[in-house]
Order: sequence, then structure tokens, then C-alpha cells
Amino acid sequence: MWIPVITILWALGDGATWVNFPMVNFPFSSRETCYEYVNQVRNSIMQDPQYIEGYSVCVEIPSKGEPT
Repeated sequence: MWIPVITILWALGDGATWVNFPMVNFPFSSRETCYEYVNQVRNSIMQDPQYIEGYSVCVEIPSKGEPT
């Protein structure tokens, strides 16, 4: 299972704030599908005028009983 994690630096008022979105309700069965989703979200977020910087990754979560 793959979980997308998206971290964004937003310009909010006079300052900036990092916001982290580990999306555990959005597990994907493959790495490729997870990164397709992350790319769509990233392209959408980058168009927002409050967007400053961001980082995104997909993290593999092993199934119960699999070695980590």
C-alpha cells in the first residue's frame, strides 16, 4: 500500500505556514498510481497565489506481517 504525503508552504497574511497532508485515507495499490495522484494535486496547488513551496512523496506501508 502506498500513502501520499504532501507538504506545502502557504503565504498566510504577513507570514508563511507549513501544512502537512499525510493522506492515510487515500491508500494506493501501486507506486505509479500514487505518484499520478500526487502530480495532479501538486499541479493544482501550484496555481494558487498563496503557494510558496512544497514537497510531496509517496510512502510504502508494508502489509501486516511483511518485513519493514
